[in-house]
Amino acid sequence: MASSKAQQQLPVDLELKKAFQELQSKMIATQQQLKISDAQIETLKRAIQRNVLVEKEIERLPENTRVYEGVGRMFMLAQIPEVKNTLEMKNKAAESKIKNIEGTKVYLERNMKESEDSLRELIISKQGRG
Repeated sequence: MASSKAQQQLPVDLELKKAFQELQSKMIATQQQLKISDAQIETLKRAIQRNVLVEKEIERLPENTRVYEGVGRMFMLAQIPEVKNTLEMKNKAAESKIKNIEGTKVYLERNMKESEDSLRELIISKQGRG
């Protein structure tokens, strides 16, 4: 009788162990993705901040001042309104990317919580049988 009880618990333990391992690997991957998302958001926020500072500095200049805009690895002569417009477009694009990344983060966090909940349910169901 004791040996049959040990045989019953062995598959349960293996199933739980497998579920724990899957959850652990999924959580590690999700946490890494969340860290990457946080880093991307911080980088975009810094870019926005820099663009705002550049725009403030440009506003102080007389309208006929020669300004240069970075294009790739070179600088091109540009008009102040053009530079302001470019900075505004870059800020809008960065803000849009931040919203997308935050949406992805919410999805990842919800997915991780659902995985934890399903594992808890599995444990409770196994304890109810045992």
